[in-house]
Amino acid sequence: MKYSQIQILVLALAMYTGASSSLAQDGNAPDFRVELNINGCQFSGGTDGYGNVEVMQKTGGKKIQIELLYGDDMVFEPTTFTGPGSDQIRETAGGNANVLNIFNANTGPADVYYQINLRNKQTGETLKCDPRIVNQ
Repeated sequence: MKYSQIQILVLALAMYTGASSSLAQDGNAPDFRVELNINGCQFSGGTDGYGNVEVMQKTGGKKIQIELLYGDDMVFEPTTFTGPGSDQIRETAGGNANVLNIFNANTGPADVYYQINLRNKQTGETLKCDPRIVNQ
């Protein structure tokens, strides 16, 4: 194989590798996924497997995505945030009826309980479930 052919092969490989890695990156992808099973307010995911999220403070904003399981009759109501640093946390659009996104600005220390509020579309009954977000 000639040197010029090797150069073309290396260039093509570099272009392919760069394209595939940029396709894999999604700027809207969550940093943490949490699932909420409405049967008993059972959370899974996060950093501890129980819906809680702990991150080092001041390491950049973090997106937490909450997915509702077995909640076809439920809708999200506004989320309640309480505790030190709750001013860093806000709810953002989920883009899907069974998904809620929470944005943690992560600008300093925080120990925030987030209460997911759900309402049954048929009966109006409400359900409140609450894990926490910690910036250490």
